[in-house]
Amino acid sequence: MSFSSTIKNELSRIDDIPQCCYHAQVYGLVLFAHFSPNNFSIKTENRDVFNLYSDCVTNYLGCKLTTCDNSSKIIKASVDDKEDIKKAFDKFGHSITETSVRINHANFQNDCCISSFLRGVFLSCGYISEPENGYHLEFVVPYKKLCMDLIRVLNELELNPKYILRKGYHVVYFKDSENIEDLLTYIGAQNAALYLINVKIEKDVINNVNRRLNFEVYNIGKTSLAADNQVKAIQYIAENAGLLVLPEELRNVAQLRLDNPEASLSQLCELSEEKLSRSGMKHRLDKIMSLYEDMSSKAEK
Repeated sequence: MSFSSTIKNELSRIDDIPQCCYHAQVYGLVLFAHFSPNNFSIKTENRDVFNLYSDCVTNYLGCKLTTCDNSSKIIKASVDDKEDIKKAFDKFGHSITETSVRINHANFQNDCCISSFLRGVFLSCGYISEPENGYHLEFVVPYKKLCMDLIRVLNELELNPKYILRKGYHVVYFKDSENIEDLLTYIGAQNAALYLINVKIEKDVINNVNRRLNFEVYNIGKTSLAADNQVKAIQYIAENAGLLVLPEELRNVAQLRLDNPEASLSQLCELSEEKLSRSGMKHRLDKIMSLYEDMSSKAEK
C-alpha cells in the first residue's frame, strides 16, 4: 500500500470529532471532489475514502448516491437527483445558480474547523509521494477559483504552497518537507508526519556517511598517487645519480619512502627516527620531488 493510501486510511477512520468540525470535514470532502449543479461526484481508488464519502453524502446530507464500482481500481459515485443536489447546496450555504463554486467560510464555525476542512480536502483530492523518493504533497483541484481559495487558506496557515496548471487541472503543491510535516500534523496525520521526519533523518545520516566515505576514498586515492610518484622519483634519482647525491636528511626520507611505498605521511613520521612532523616530512619529500624534476628536465634537453 502506498504512503498516500496509508495516510488516507488513517484519516478516514478519525471519529469522535465535534459536530462543527465534522460539518467542515464533510464540506471539504464534497467540495473538492466535484461539487457543481451538473457534476456532484467523486472518483477515488481508496475504498476507505469512498466509504466515508458515501456515508457523509447519504446519512449527513440525505442524498441518494449512485455508485459505479466496476473491475477497475477507480470507484465512481454521483448524486444525480436535482432535488438532492439543491439540498446539499443549501446545507453548505451555496446557491444552485452559482456559476463557480468558492469556499464558503460560513461553514467554519470555529478555528478548529479549518483543520477538519483541510482533512476532507486531502481525502478528496490530495496525494503525497513516497518519502524515500522525495518530498511532494499536492492537491489536484478541478476549478481555478476554488484552487485560489484553497491557496489563500493555506497561506493564512503560513504553509507557503505553490501552484501549477497541469493537464487542465489546478495543482497546489509543496516540496518543502517541513511544510508537508506541518500540514500532515495539522490535519491529524501525526503518524505520517513522524514517519516523514524519521525518513528524513535516515536520509541525512546516510548522506553524511556517504560524503565522509567519498572524502576518505578520495584522500586515500590522492595519498596513494602521491606516494607512487614519490617512489618513482626516488628510483629515478637512484638509477641515474645514486641516492648519495641527496643530502643526508633527504636521503634518509627517500630510503624510508622506498621501504614503505604505501605508507601515509603520518605513518612515515612515526617510522622516522627523527620523529619528523607531518609538515616536515612533506617538506623533505617535496624537495626530493623538486630535485627529480630538475634532473629529468635536464636529461630531456
